[in-house]
Amino acid sequence: MTSDLAPPKELHRGLSSPEAAARLARDGGNILPQRPTTPLWRRVLTQLRDPLVLVLLAAAVFTLATRDFTDAGVILFVIVVNTTVGVIQEVKAERAITALSELTAPDARVVRDGTQREVPAADLVVGDLLVLAEGDIVPADARIVQAATLLVDEAALTGESAPVDKRTPAHPDAADGVVSAGTVVVRGRGRAVVTATGPASAMGRIAAMLVTESGLTPLQRRLAGVGRILAGVALVLCTVVLSLGLFRGQPVELMIVTAISLFVAAVPESLPAVVTLSLALGARRMTARNALIRRLPAVETLGSVTVLATDKTGTLTEGTMVVRQLWTPHGDALVTGAGYSPDGDVNRDGRTVGPAEVPDLVDLLTAVALCNDAALRPPDGDTASWLPVGDPTEVALLTAATKLGIDRAALQDELPRQAEVPFDSDRKRMTTAHRLPSGAVRIVCKGAPEALLHPPYLTDDADLLHRAAVRADELAGAGYRVLAVAQVDRRTLPEDTGAREHGLRLLGLVAILDPPRATAAATIAACQQAGITPVLNPAHRLIGEPHRRTLRAHAHSSATAAAIVRHQPERTPTCSKRP
Repeated sequence: MTSDLAPPKELHRGLSSPEAAARLARDGGNILPQRPTTPLWRRVLTQLRDPLVLVLLAAAVFTLATRDFTDAGVILFVIVVNTTVGVIQEVKAERAITALSELTAPDARVVRDGTQREVPAADLVVGDLLVLAEGDIVPADARIVQAATLLVDEAALTGESAPVDKRTPAHPDAADGVVSAGTVVVRGRGRAVVTATGPASAMGRIAAMLVTESGLTPLQRRLAGVGRILAGVALVLCTVVLSLGLFRGQPVELMIVTAISLFVAAVPESLPAVVTLSLALGARRMTARNALIRRLPAVETLGSVTVLATDKTGTLTEGTMVVRQLWTPHGDALVTGAGYSPDGDVNRDGRTVGPAEVPDLVDLLTAVALCNDAALRPPDGDTASWLPVGDPTEVALLTAATKLGIDRAALQDELPRQAEVPFDSDRKRMTTAHRLPSGAVRIVCKGAPEALLHPPYLTDDADLLHRAAVRADELAGAGYRVLAVAQVDRRTLPEDTGAREHGLRLLGLVAILDPPRATAAATIAACQQAGITPVLNPAHRLIGEPHRRTLRAHAHSSATAAAIVRHQPERTPTCSKRP
């Protein structure tokens, strides 16, 4: 609920337990709206309400009336198979979706009665003081009241792969001063006052849209029409035959049996079963591709898609940040590999190079490994892939350094960190200081090129800075996120934090992107062949020109990874899309 938006009188104390209990009783729990569980009898009834199945039921009744038990048994068997397959598919999908919904964070850390404690996320109320730390899933919408280098991944809500810097807002409506339910803290810590829970939160409003019932699909409408036509035509013909027979003096019992037999013969008993089994096979194939089908007719709906709206991050792209290009004053280099696995190479001039051959790249990647707060955990018994911890951009930098053979753990032992100036969105840079074995200090700074590539931060000559700025613009124009990296060695660490970032020497540029999925181009091509027109908005640089040529088209970024479908019964193109 959204009420009592004012923070507690004493931020360090939070709400009192009685007040939290009263608000919970008044506003309800922090639970997303869910579709109520459908009882089994209602699922069966829904399957039997299909117009064609109703015609079959009528045929079965008439057949039983004529004591033709063989035909009646066949018709009833078809109805049972049709209903059973549909109900089983719905139950299996419902269980899988329920299991997925239970993967959300069950607990939240709050301050109540002046002490920090863990409570079930469902018990959060408006006014609670949340405690947020790296790795936490934000359990409710909240306004930040304290923040220290707080960085939040909002990809689940906005589709953007780059985390967003959060801070104490200058005014209540500032976007950088709020966090939303379902987002993830990737770095830093903070405290926030809950402003909305459950259905009133941003994630709750999205979930509410998914609870609404959907209408009939094109196939269901057509089958309903066929059922009504068959029933009407059969009834008219049976009436005509019955009337003609009686007019010619035939026995009444004989003509009733004949009319009923004609009605049964006009009904295609196998059609509902064939349709249901075909849809069930389609649902099974989609399940193998990790796509859950809640209701069987949804399989057919995909055949009528003409407009597909999907988010970019994690759908058309891999949803991971990867270093792809490096630039130093000595030239460019290409980094291969995918994801956060350190499997990959560094190539220069068309060949793979090692650390001894490229000291300039070693200096560059050593610097980004030092000026870095992320971590990369190797596969273990619980996971088969490398696990990123922290800001995805910093994890990508760490992965690139590992590909060139740079050992982060050894670096931390050899050059321990002495001080740091954290990144924030105003300065657009981060600086760390490390003690050298000689006792001197190495200062490393990384940040946006426009914030770093000019005096007094760098002492390089104007020609080099101009070359670096031009190359940074080229990489940014190609869709990369570009970081400039610089460092300097000093005898002592300056007391003034601003002075630490002056007089640095440029090491180079790092270009990072969220790469397109290997299957994205084929998926777009398949959609085009099926009559689905992908839409690219040229006003938004969602991907760079090289990847734009690869994908050829791109959907608009949306708040959720959902398909918005417009039915067009006259044409039924098909397109299978890997999730």
